[in-house]
Amino acid sequence: MKRFKANPEYFKEVLKKDAKLVEIVWRTIAKVRNSNLQKLSKEELFKLYQKMWYAYRDSISVSHIVEGISYVAEPLFKKKLEQITELDRHDKKFKETFNVLMQPKKPSFISKEHIDLLKIMTTIAEDKNLLSLFQKESLKNIIQKLSASIRKKISAHKEEYYYNQLNYYHGESLTDTNYVKEIQKLLKSNIYIRQRIKEEEIRYENNNEKRNKLIKELHIDEDTKKLLDLIIEVLHWQDDRKKHMLCSVYHMNLILKEISKKFTIPLEMLKCYFPFELTFSKLESFDKKDGEERMKHFIVYMKREEDDMKFEVYTGKEYKEFMDVYYRNFVLESDIHGTCASQGSALGTVKVCKTRDDLDKVDKGDVLVASMTRPEFVPAMKKASAIVTDEGGITCHAAIVARELNKPCVIGTKIATKALKDGDLVEVKANHGIVKKIK
Repeated sequence: MKRFKANPEYFKEVLKKDAKLVEIVWRTIAKVRNSNLQKLSKEELFKLYQKMWYAYRDSISVSHIVEGISYVAEPLFKKKLEQITELDRHDKKFKETFNVLMQPKKPSFISKEHIDLLKIMTTIAEDKNLLSLFQKESLKNIIQKLSASIRKKISAHKEEYYYNQLNYYHGESLTDTNYVKEIQKLLKSNIYIRQRIKEEEIRYENNNEKRNKLIKELHIDEDTKKLLDLIIEVLHWQDDRKKHMLCSVYHMNLILKEISKKFTIPLEMLKCYFPFELTFSKLESFDKKDGEERMKHFIVYMKREEDDMKFEVYTGKEYKEFMDVYYRNFVLESDIHGTCASQGSALGTVKVCKTRDDLDKVDKGDVLVASMTRPEFVPAMKKASAIVTDEGGITCHAAIVARELNKPCVIGTKIATKALKDGDLVEVKANHGIVKKIK
């Protein structure tokens, strides 16, 4: 923030540097996608894995600044807004004002995908035979009878958005069948497609109009406006960053899958190691006992010491001792407090989602509770009446998507996944940043 104040062009310079590194990421991903991984030797696979890892590492080494800006800029902006509005940050009116100012200027990649899918649906809905096919036939019959032109549109859509359900650990890319199934479900729900597209496209115009109107009404000064612009820019940068990070991890895992076969090491075991730990010599003489310990449970402890970072992995007895200390210092509160990411209130049954498999248990009206959300959480987020997370700031994934879905959302509670369990009845008062356990 000091550099930003001293040099207004600093943020643009960082973005330019980031763009160059991200371009290397996409070129490396293209190389992986164009390679026949099964035919590569051990040495070739390892070199490609390292190349993908280095591209990924270098890109996030610059873009990690988004977390710092988000966590520093948010309280700074709130302090300035308190002075301008003469309201306390816990006041309902203050939170409403803050929420309007923090709305995104443009759609996230998840919203873009939804809008583009709706446009394909428009073409289908305009053809009576196609519409009847999707509304009346089975998924198998739809796939068999699908016209070449629609098949081509769906395939192109998949190529553009294959990463939408990925996460930072694993995940399968979306297929044509996934999208045919989604289109079938939406067409059967009889939604007004053109109206939905218009609503989605005009949403961001309305966001900008409301924000600009509020800036004028409150007579927000230039310095505060610059800070607000920075936060919004970081919000969108964080979304772009998530896209190339997810794609990087996915393609690293494609290579790792082949490495697993070539070196006869279980894939899930390899995933318990950081890429920089996996040297060629370590793979050649892999310690499977250590791998088995990590697969049971492990925790990574990182601590800055002068200009270096101390890195330790705890397994077995050390893991248990570490967690005992952690839980000893954990204090359960009756009310859970966090930050309002999206306004509203909801009453619902808690569903704690720690893994992708947990998402299937979320029913319509449930309160989704997670450490943080990722793109594959979106279908469950759409069903949920509210979203609560342990982590995150105003530019995090949960905050962005909750505002787009118009769902009440409380972020940064720190303890929600520990304090709540499946079946708990809670009231989410997002405007106040409170989650209250009813029973």
